[in-house]
Amino acid sequence: MLTCSLRGLFLLLFAMLLSPAPAWALDLSLSAEGGLETNPNQLASRHNPDPDLFTHARLRFDHDFESGAFVGLRAESILFLDEEDADQDRDRISGGYRSTFTTDARELDYELALVRTTRDKTYVSRSTGEVAVDNGRSIPDRYDYEQTNFNASISWYTANKTRLRVRFQHRQKDYDETPGLSNLDYEHNRIRFDTEFRLSDRNRLRAGFGLTERVFDDRRIDDENGNDIPGTDLEYDYTNYWVETYFRPDQARRVSLRLSTQDRDDNGVGYKNTQYDTISVGYRHKLEDGSRWLASWRYSDLVYDNRAVADPLDEEGFDSTGHRLRLRHERPVFGRERKVTRLLSIEYEDFDSSDPDYRYDDLILSAGLRIELF
Repeated sequence: MLTCSLRGLFLLLFAMLLSPAPAWALDLSLSAEGGLETNPNQLASRHNPDPDLFTHARLRFDHDFESGAFVGLRAESILFLDEEDADQDRDRISGGYRSTFTTDARELDYELALVRTTRDKTYVSRSTGEVAVDNGRSIPDRYDYEQTNFNASISWYTANKTRLRVRFQHRQKDYDETPGLSNLDYEHNRIRFDTEFRLSDRNRLRAGFGLTERVFDDRRIDDENGNDIPGTDLEYDYTNYWVETYFRPDQARRVSLRLSTQDRDDNGVGYKNTQYDTISVGYRHKLEDGSRWLASWRYSDLVYDNRAVADPLDEEGFDSTGHRLRLRHERPVFGRERKVTRLLSIEYEDFDSSDPDYRYDDLILSAGLRIELF
């Protein structure tokens, strides 16, 4: 478990051993939780999904060098007692550089980063409730992927303390090759513009929009009936808008609200055009004993403009409307110091769809510990 991620961590630590002594200031934590999940593969009720016990391990590592360089690692592994098809591993390793430069008019902050992410999870079909099959052949690795992002951003403050930021991302995402099925690999370029207004000492308002062009390596455009058009290459254009605000009634509490909408247009007749809207609310409360409560609620609505029937071998091919609720309590084990923290959480999600195979609910109960090693 976490073998590849631990190997990456050892490489990062070795590199830091070769750097000057100040670079030894590390931020490293491990957490382990166990619990019960009622629907590990998010299957429709007609499949009679079985609840199962699980363990969830996380590793987090971050370090900022004095030079402005930084490195990071995130890794997690979820293992189920019986439902092994629901096991998953995910890790992310990153590195980059951030600094500031000054012009005659203002000071600008910039950041460059390279982020590598991998995911490994068995593909379970929503229509059968079993490992997905294509023409009698099992395809458990259909949605495993490796993803590389190059991120760049620049930000500055105006005379009235409003922050402006421009972000660019180039992504290359490579899925596990499945002969006989369309290639899911793609590249995209994304640019985002956002601003932050300081409404008061306790209140901030952020807003922005983004544009993305996604080009698939070897995937066909669909006609109005959902059939591939030979000799074509599928592309998506995304347009995103969002606004969010947070308010601090006092030093102990924080309330946040976020609204977003995303339109996706394909380069064909619009068979895969979608609209995706979300509403998110968050609440955090720190108590005098060092513990804190975190609560969040998220509603989402994904609509296909012209698609009538979902493709059983396309994880993204269904409309859905639903919500997700999370409640978490974190309490230091030894006084107020958060070197060792007890974790308790409950999560519930409930989604509806025009396709009964994509209607499900899921409840997760868990408890564990997080250890801050450095």
